[in-house]
Amino acid sequence: MLPEERRTKILELLEKERGVKVSDLVKIFNVTGATIRRDLETLEKEGLLKRTHGGAVLPHSFSFEPLYITKKRQNLKEKQAIGKVAAELINDGESVFIETGSTTLQIAKNIKHKHDVTVITNSIEVARELLSARGVEVILTGGLLRKETVALIGPLAERVLKEFRVDKVFLGISGIIPSKGMYTASIAEAQIKKLIIEMGREIIGVSDHSKFGKECFAFVAPTKAMNKIIVDEKVPTHYIDELKNQGVEVIIAPVED
Repeated sequence: MLPEERRTKILELLEKERGVKVSDLVKIFNVTGATIRRDLETLEKEGLLKRTHGGAVLPHSFSFEPLYITKKRQNLKEKQAIGKVAAELINDGESVFIETGSTTLQIAKNIKHKHDVTVITNSIEVARELLSARGVEVILTGGLLRKETVALIGPLAERVLKEFRVDKVFLGISGIIPSKGMYTASIAEAQIKKLIIEMGREIIGVSDHSKFGKECFAFVAPTKAMNKIIVDEKVPTHYIDELKNQGVEVIIAPVED
C-alpha cells in the first residue's frame, strides 16, 4: 500500500473512531511504528489530526455531522424557504441532481407537481419523498448507505455519477467559508460531491446561515465552483459580498413567519 493510500485509510478510521492508537495502526497496516508515526506527523502538518501520546485524535476545530434526524429539525423554516425557491428554478423537461441533505430534501418536497423531470439522487430520503410524484422520474445512484446522512456513497455510486450529465445540480453544503471553500464532514461524501459538481451544467448550492463560517473535516471545492447559491436572510452581509465578488449569484430566500 502506498503511503498516501495508508494515510487516507488512517483518516477514515479516525473519522469513525474519533481517535487511533499507533499500536493498533501497526497491526492493521502491517508496518512499523516509525512508519505510522511519520504518517501521523505528516497528517498533523496538514491540519487533519492532532497527535497524542501513543496515537492521534481529531482537531477540536473541525465540525462533524450531527445525526440526520437532528439536522432535519435545525433551522427548518429557513430550509423550507430555500427549498421552495430552489424548486422554482427547476423547469419541466429538465434533468437535475438533488444531493442528500436536510435542505435539499425540501427541494424534493416542492417539485411533486412538475412534469417530465428526471431526478438523479444519492439520497434515500429524496427518492422516498418523490414516490408519489407522477411527473418525476427518479434514478437512485446505488452504493453504500452512510447511515449518518442517509446518503449513498462509495465506488458504485461514484461509477454511476460518471455516466450522467444533468441540467442542474443542487448541492448540499455542510460548511462554507467563501475565502476558503466548501466542506463536508466525511471524506467519502467529499469525493461524491466533487463528482456531482462535474456532472452539472449549472451548479446551485443551498445553505442556511448556520453553515457559514464553518470549516468541516473534508474540503469539497472552492465556492466559485457554484454558479448560484440560495441562502436565507440571516447570512452575514460580508459572506454574501465575498460570494458575489467571486462571480457567484446569491439568491436570498424570504422566510415566512
